[in-house]
Amino acid sequence: MLSTFRRIFSAEKQKTMPDCQAMSDSGLTINELPNEILSLIFTNISGEALCKQVILTCKKWKDIIDSSPFWIDKLLHDSRASPNLLKFLAQSNCLEPKHLYFKNPFVKNLIKNPCAENGYDFWDNRSLLSIIDLGSRGSVDYYNKEYLKKHCRNSKYIQEQNGFKIEPDDYLKRDPYDSDGKPVRNYATTYFKCTKYQLIDLYDEGIDERMLKKLRPRIEIKDSYAPRHDCGSEYHLNVVLFDEKFNKIEGVKFDKVFPQWSVPEWHEFKQVIENYADSLRYILFEHCGKDTQFWAGHYGIKLTNSSVRLIFD
Repeated sequence: MLSTFRRIFSAEKQKTMPDCQAMSDSGLTINELPNEILSLIFTNISGEALCKQVILTCKKWKDIIDSSPFWIDKLLHDSRASPNLLKFLAQSNCLEPKHLYFKNPFVKNLIKNPCAENGYDFWDNRSLLSIIDLGSRGSVDYYNKEYLKKHCRNSKYIQEQNGFKIEPDDYLKRDPYDSDGKPVRNYATTYFKCTKYQLIDLYDEGIDERMLKKLRPRIEIKDSYAPRHDCGSEYHLNVVLFDEKFNKIEGVKFDKVFPQWSVPEWHEFKQVIENYADSLRYILFEHCGKDTQFWAGHYGIKLTNSSVRLIFD
């Protein structure tokens, strides 16, 4: 089937006939193929190519690609949504298949780069909670995108100046997880409190106010942390839900202190948030830690495998 399509499409490019009427050697025009066959072929093309190139070919192709049934098939074909999710969204009158294909907040971790796969990308240093508190007292509000882009993001120097170090040292050669699914790469902290955060805008992730009100997804928070054996350490986690104007809706706070000679093993924090206010827009995930003995180096708590997910079932 695909070989026939390539032959026809090649003939089309050579003859450049209007309205997709290019003919193959057998005399078959591409528009003589049933819509169902064309749709099946199109599901094997990337979504980006469909919207930027293929859709411009002719009206017939545009009508197929613009149809909701096509994007439902594409979602299932590319495993970007389960039948249960599609059914749930349809029953809630919130199913927009094309939008869901490109922005599906229900199948992914909303925390980016949770296990140092990309160094320090997407993590901002400092404490957003402290910045918001300063702003509320009339001080300078340092939280703006230009400041963060220039001074915080994608900067190994800035992050290491703020106390973090990615372990192991050859982390770029290591997988994020071992064969048992346990995290390998992590952010190690030092003798002063090291803080990093991500601020998730749910609207940017593909779920707006109307969907939040109708779907009421549960918010699952996870984070992995581990002490060293030879040095005491402490771990702190803050997750805060904000409305559009950064008014606090509710939050989750967790603290843990490990004495010296603790077992050096991974612990997982997990909590699910439900029954939040309809005005939710932002989720702040902020964690920090340090050692408790003021040792030079990176003997503090280790952080990795952070996760914020929307659960619909």
